[in-house]
Amino acid sequence: MLLTEKQKMALSEFMKIVLSRRTATALSQLIGSDVTMKVAEVSLSPLSKLMTELPNQFNEDIVSVHQMFKGTMSGDALLLLNYSFAVKLTNLLRPDQEDYNLYLNVSSCEVLMEAGNILLNSYINMLGTLMGSQFTFSIPTFQIEPLPDLVKSLMMGKNEVRYVLMVDTTFQFYHNSVRGSLVFVSGVIPLSCLIKGIEASIDLAIPNP
Repeated sequence: MLLTEKQKMALSEFMKIVLSRRTATALSQLIGSDVTMKVAEVSLSPLSKLMTELPNQFNEDIVSVHQMFKGTMSGDALLLLNYSFAVKLTNLLRPDQEDYNLYLNVSSCEVLMEAGNILLNSYINMLGTLMGSQFTFSIPTFQIEPLPDLVKSLMMGKNEVRYVLMVDTTFQFYHNSVRGSLVFVSGVIPLSCLIKGIEASIDLAIPNP
């Protein structure tokens, strides 16, 4: 299961809409300061291959905000950050704090949970609008764990071959930025339907010249 260049473009355009129209605005309101979000790259790969494809990108413990959803399609949506990037992001999301945190504490984890919840809900709600259906969400969970443990948890109890749709994103705060990944995990058929739906929606939104 590979993405064509047209599908990559459609997914990038779709995620730009999700991130710019809803998420960045909500995050800006949350912290009282401007935040922009950019899409760097979109990729699709089997979940089983994450162990060989991601170590260079995630070379520390991974901080994740994880939400499961069900409806006409089901899956897992996650915000993933390297630990050091998560620390930096919490400091940027709390511009009024006096001290610069070097580690995640209870307060900074709560900030990340809120930011992740905003991001994932925007993403899933846009998927629901696109698919013409409503999804039910699980309560978001927060984890700090090595990459192997994260992959194992996403594979546990699943008999189907699962794929990962990964969108590399950047949180931009004036002169500072933090890199993270928005991840969608599901089976082959749901992902194929999702990709075709996104491709069709972008074709309608951007008429051919």
